[in-house]
Amino acid sequence: MEKYHLDARANADIDELVRELTRDLSSVHEAAFHRRAAVLAHELPRELRKALVGFRLTEPSGGFLLSGIRIGEEIGPTPADWHQPAGVVSPALREESFFVLCAQLLGDPFGYATLQNGLMMHDIVPIQGHEKEQISSGSEETLEWHTEEAFHPHRADYTALMCLRNPYGAPTTYAEISDLDITEADRATLRQPLFATRPSGSHSAERNAYTTHLPKSRHALAKESFDRIEEQHRNPPTVSVLFGDEADPYLCVDPDCMTPLTEEAAGALERLCAEINRKLQDVNLTPGDILFLDNNSAIHGRRPFKARFDGSDRWLKRMNITRDLRRSRSRRLSADDRVVR
Repeated sequence: MEKYHLDARANADIDELVRELTRDLSSVHEAAFHRRAAVLAHELPRELRKALVGFRLTEPSGGFLLSGIRIGEEIGPTPADWHQPAGVVSPALREESFFVLCAQLLGDPFGYATLQNGLMMHDIVPIQGHEKEQISSGSEETLEWHTEEAFHPHRADYTALMCLRNPYGAPTTYAEISDLDITEADRATLRQPLFATRPSGSHSAERNAYTTHLPKSRHALAKESFDRIEEQHRNPPTVSVLFGDEADPYLCVDPDCMTPLTEEAAGALERLCAEINRKLQDVNLTPGDILFLDNNSAIHGRRPFKARFDGSDRWLKRMNITRDLRRSRSRRLSADDRVVR
C-alpha cells in the first residue's frame, strides 16, 4: 500500500483552496462544486499531486493511504443515519471539500440513484437496527470483504474512505490481487463469465426510503432505477472474477452476492476466497486518514464493533470515483449529471 503524510504547511495551503472552493458553494452534491474542484485540484501541494497521479497512472498497489489531514471540532457528533436534510450545510464541509479535491486527481466522483438516494458523498455510520446486517451501516457482524458494487456495469474505479472518527479502532480489511497465489487452472476459470452477481442489499428501495426523502419530481426516475435493481435480482448478470492483462489481472469479486454457474467455477472461487482470507490485512483508519482503494485490484471489508449510538461512534465519509464518466452517459440525465440511474 502506498502512503503519504500531510504536514502542517500542506494543511494550511489546503485550507486556502477549501475557502476558495466553498466561497459561494456549500454542497458537495452539486455539479458546480465538482466543476470548480476539478480546477482547484491542480493547485494542491505538488508532492501530494505527484503521489496521487502516480498511484493512478502506474498502479503500484491496490491502496493509497493519505494521513495527517486536520479534522475540525466543528464536525459535531456522529449522525444517527446517512440521510442529509436538503438545504442544510454539512458541519464537515471543510473535510468533505478536501476529500473532493483529492478525488479529482484520480477521476470524477459520482453517485448511484439506488444508493443513499443518489448522494455523491456517503456517511458511513452504524445505524440502530442494522447491527446484524451485511451492509455498511451494520456493526456487530463482520462486513465481508468485497469489490464495491461488483454487480454494476458502471462500478467505480476507486472507492475512497475518509475517517472522521473511529474511537474503538474498528479495522477496515484489505487485500490486493498482486499478493494472491492463484493457480493457472483457476486463473483460466476465473476469467470466464461464470459468476451470476446480484445487487447488494444497500441498493433497495426500502434501504433508501426514496418515497419520503426525494422530491416528487424524482420519484418516477427513482422507481425506474429500483425496478432495474429488482430485474437484476431476478436475472443477475454474469461476470468474470479476473479480467485484463493475463500476467497482471484485475479483480472483481463479492462472494456473498455471487453464484458460480459450474462446479469448476465454484471450486475456483472457493480457493480464491481462501487465499484472500489468508492474505487479508487490517487497516486501522484514524481521524484524518483517507484510504483510496483501487476497486479493480483491491477488496475491502470491516471487522465488527459494538456501536454506542451516542454521537461518538465510528464515522467515515465515502466516495465512488470513475476514471471515465462518459462510460455511464446512457444512465445519467446529462453530461454534467453525476448520478447513475
